Amino acid sequence: MISLKDIYNVKESTFIRLNEDQDFTTKQTGIDPETGRISWDVDYKTDFDRTYKEIDEAVKRLQDLVAQEKDPEARELLIMAKNLRNKFSRYKRRKSWVNHLTYTIGKLNKKD
Repeated sequence: MISLKDIYNVKESTFIRLNEDQDFTTKQTGIDPETGRISWDVDYKTDFDRTYKEIDEAVKRLQDLVAQEKDPEARELLIMAKNLRNKFSRYKRRKSWVNHLTYTIGKLNKKD
């Protein structure tokens, strides 16, 4: 029996791929020699910068909507979205600071 791998002349490889449009990385973990089926591990990552940009984009769209519609309910949604953006920004900054401190302390401990 001939495998699809042989038909398409695919060489075995292990690589990690990061798709910039999405918050995950993929790593090829194996190939079935008989069928040529490829197995993958997928690791999901949270990207704080991308999440903040998406929240900020939602705020901008709501600002446009409020300017066009003059609707009080849309205005309330805009205020909630701005609050979310501000809270997320503070959370992101705090998380970044904690990661920086953890990294610095880890480096200092390794020197001892």
